[in-house]
Amino acid sequence: RTPLRRVASGLQGTASREKAFFLIIKAFVGTGVLVLPRAFYNGGLLASCAVMVAVAWYAWHCILLLGEVYLQVGGGSYSDIGRRLYGPWMQYAVTSSIVLAQLGGCCAYTIFVAQNWRNVFNTLSACRLQLPTEFWVLVQTLVFVPLALIRQIRYFAPVALVANVLIIASLGYLLGFDAWAIAAHGPAPFVNFNAARFPLLVGTAVYSFEGVTLVIPILESLRDKRSFAGVLTLAITLCLALFVCVGALSYLTFGARVEAVVLLNLPNTSAWTLLVQVLYSVAILFSMPLQLFPAVRIMEAMMFSRSGRDFKSVKWLKNAFRTLAALLIALIAIFGADQLDNVVALVGSFCLVPLSFIYPASMHLRAVARTPRARLKDAALVAVGVVAMAYVTYVSVATWGAAAPPLDVCAP
Repeated sequence: RTPLRRVASGLQGTASREKAFFLIIKAFVGTGVLVLPRAFYNGGLLASCAVMVAVAWYAWHCILLLGEVYLQVGGGSYSDIGRRLYGPWMQYAVTSSIVLAQLGGCCAYTIFVAQNWRNVFNTLSACRLQLPTEFWVLVQTLVFVPLALIRQIRYFAPVALVANVLIIASLGYLLGFDAWAIAAHGPAPFVNFNAARFPLLVGTAVYSFEGVTLVIPILESLRDKRSFAGVLTLAITLCLALFVCVGALSYLTFGARVEAVVLLNLPNTSAWTLLVQVLYSVAILFSMPLQLFPAVRIMEAMMFSRSGRDFKSVKWLKNAFRTLAALLIALIAIFGADQLDNVVALVGSFCLVPLSFIYPASMHLRAVARTPRARLKDAALVAVGVVAMAYVTYVSVATWGAAAPPLDVCAP
């Protein structure tokens, strides 16, 4: 039995089950799927498949717990629920994790786009003018800063739709190439368990299921909230199948040569490959404002008590703040330009493990769990999350700089 079927709610929404399903898919499928092949190399094939299944179940269960808490307390945002149950400190903890996760995701997006653009430019220019990844990070700020100044999220809706189509087409191309390469040449050498870099797999797996912050808005918008568990189960099952297929097939295709951005492994002599790299990068670039939007709005609400619509000085201060936020993301991306898998694992472990696992289980422990068994289960979920967060964060920092630099098509 799923807990949401046992809780009634008077909170009304208008969204159908089909719309909620696609919103959940969109929340979970992003840049993380294309760093999974490297994560499978970090963990090993069989170990990676097992971890992906375990993380998917963990995320599914904790999302249901969070949904049950949401209905039990009568609605509210993620941070509001935390404040009601534990006080202001939990509200600050949830808010801080959301902000850091969004900013960290933007940093990962920026590195991803920069590595792709560098590869495409060097290929088209025949390496006559070699520009470092850091240069392509700065180029993105010319686009990212103006986009960050847009106040209404509805203006991004058409761009988000196009980005979704480009992401699906790019994933289809990648899976098609993997299937052809394995059929033509057989699988590359692989290992089933890689003890040295296994913890990075855990952080990346959690990062892949990064849509937990959108669960409450989706649940709130759903007309029949009792159907949420079934919709969520189907969506996460399909996401898991996609993630395992992309990670496993690309790892079997490229083996130890697999890059943190797997698109770099595709043959750069193909015009289709270059087109996919450009289009996917454009899709991710225009998705970044959507990633940044919640974090900026949260921080602005904490910093400014007056509206920019009524006070021009406040509006310009907010513009300056958003510009500084975009520049900060660029600086962090430059620092981690050659360590994308560590960046993703760090964001997944330090920011998303609390949001996805620790906070939902702890809230359920306070608001819903009544039997000793339920309390023990919630406490165990919290404990596993804390240990995973601490250990994977430590390994992500300790192994910083240990990985080989990204593929350079101009290298002799």
